[in-house]
Amino acid sequence: MPPVKIVVDSTADLPPDVTADLDITVIPCLIRFGDQTFREGVDMSRAEFFARLQTDPHFPGTAAPAPGVFEETYRRLAAETDAVVSIHLSPQYSGIFNAARLGAEAVADSLRVVLVDAGQISLGMGLITMVVAEAARDGASLQEILDLLDDLKPRTHLFATLNTLDNLRRGGRVSGLVARVGNLLHIKPILHVHQGQILLHDRVRSWERAQWHLVETVRTMAPFERVMLIHTQRPEAAQALGQALADLLPPHTYTFEVGTTIGIHVGIGAAGVAFIQAR
Repeated sequence: MPPVKIVVDSTADLPPDVTADLDITVIPCLIRFGDQTFREGVDMSRAEFFARLQTDPHFPGTAAPAPGVFEETYRRLAAETDAVVSIHLSPQYSGIFNAARLGAEAVADSLRVVLVDAGQISLGMGLITMVVAEAARDGASLQEILDLLDDLKPRTHLFATLNTLDNLRRGGRVSGLVARVGNLLHIKPILHVHQGQILLHDRVRSWERAQWHLVETVRTMAPFERVMLIHTQRPEAAQALGQALADLLPPHTYTFEVGTTIGIHVGIGAAGVAFIQAR
């Protein structure tokens, strides 16, 4: 039986060496600065994006890939498999899922494509994708992979401390008044993503107190099966989180930088952790 192929969009933030090693097909999302459009991870590096984010007068926007991009990808994979699992952001947060659905409908006569709402963002979705790609590599059937996804999603969380509310304000996620007051008071909100819910809570004054609160919250959720330390242009903060959680981290804990699509909303200087709780 041909192996099941795994597709994910670039908001999963997985590095190219990981996706190549696990044979994960990544469909790039679109980043727009003014009238210029770039494919995430293809036309602009993360370093170039974050540098431009600080200097460009145009606040960047994002867009889903066209359905035709998904269709073309699925048709190419149809030569290698008879089943694809395509993992994406929740439809309430992005048009990516709908574009993937239209692409899948266009190839329904030649390939079975199962669309999956990851219920996660960034490397929370990346973690889930890595685990199911490992299962696919090891010969898991389509049903086994779908059962694994059902098991993983409720056990997967992402927490991050944001350094600023400005990007959330400019992206329309919080009001200008809230952002101005929050920045004036040096409030550092903690983002929590779980099962499709993206929450801002525990708005703590000072970075140090916010990170301490994040660590204490995460420690109550141990033990962990997989962990990724995450950041936007702040590797030392991710390293500090790793040190604070060192006694709980499983082998092969990675530190990855968040990509451009999610970076637009959380801004520079964020740091956090994505993890899958042990059963």
